Amino acid sequence: MFKVCKRCFRKNLLRYLWRYLFVFNLLVLTPITVLQAKTVVLVHGYLSNASIWDTSGFSQILAHNGFVQADAYNFNQWGMMIPRPIAPNIDAFYAVELPAQTNLQTQEGILLQYLQHLYAQRKEPLTLVGHSAGGLVARLFLLDPKRVPINGLITIATPHLGTPTADIAYLAGNSPIGMMISMVGEDTLQDSSGLLSDLKEEKPGSFLFWMNRQPYPNIHYASIVRNNKMISKPDKFDFIVPAASQDMNNVWSLRGRSGVAITSSNHALSYQDGWVVLNILKQIK
Repeated sequence: MFKVCKRCFRKNLLRYLWRYLFVFNLLVLTPITVLQAKTVVLVHGYLSNASIWDTSGFSQILAHNGFVQADAYNFNQWGMMIPRPIAPNIDAFYAVELPAQTNLQTQEGILLQYLQHLYAQRKEPLTLVGHSAGGLVARLFLLDPKRVPINGLITIATPHLGTPTADIAYLAGNSPIGMMISMVGEDTLQDSSGLLSDLKEEKPGSFLFWMNRQPYPNIHYASIVRNNKMISKPDKFDFIVPAASQDMNNVWSLRGRSGVAITSSNHALSYQDGWVVLNILKQIK
């Protein structure tokens, strides 16, 4: 008659029990890491609108590399633009529409409402990309106590330290010359007075002086800076914003915290910016 070795039986039983517990620990007790999709919000600049991301070719770069472009629709109660729902597990980008001639605080208030709606849908940290003054609107959002979670800020040709162009335009708009221009039907300078004041070169007492000395969250920062050494080539030189002003490392509160990408282009948004942003997004977790 075949006899079972009790010692071997206990040894094998313990071995199977340990294997079972190991597998159980992996499947049940070990936390599972879920990869989040990327949600990118595009913020346009002065005298522009949400369509600039399409007309420049920027949107097409993201769309051809796995991102779904989201539309927006009117929010009936306030008439503001809110995001169209897209599945949370899909990489997506949204172009917000802002009143581009109003001051930074007004634009930021509208951006806040938009991002609150978007975060409620996506339930994951957002990445902000701002061109020109839109980069300042996005950065001002980071100071808002009601802000939603943000994992990165990318700015393109943004006047973080202000720009002499705004100083000149502000003076012109508040001078007899500006009044004469308004009389013939062109109110752009006077309508933009508040924003131009915000964009003036940083100095004690200015809005940017205050804004640049506030504490900012620990997120990924990246500055896309125009190469302003090619003044002999107008299409490769930014006459609007000095290169030093475009680098967030020169912001008092963000010194040494921003990555920098140098591009050869004028101030306008371009499809090449799309490729640069795409590479930066790969670094943001």
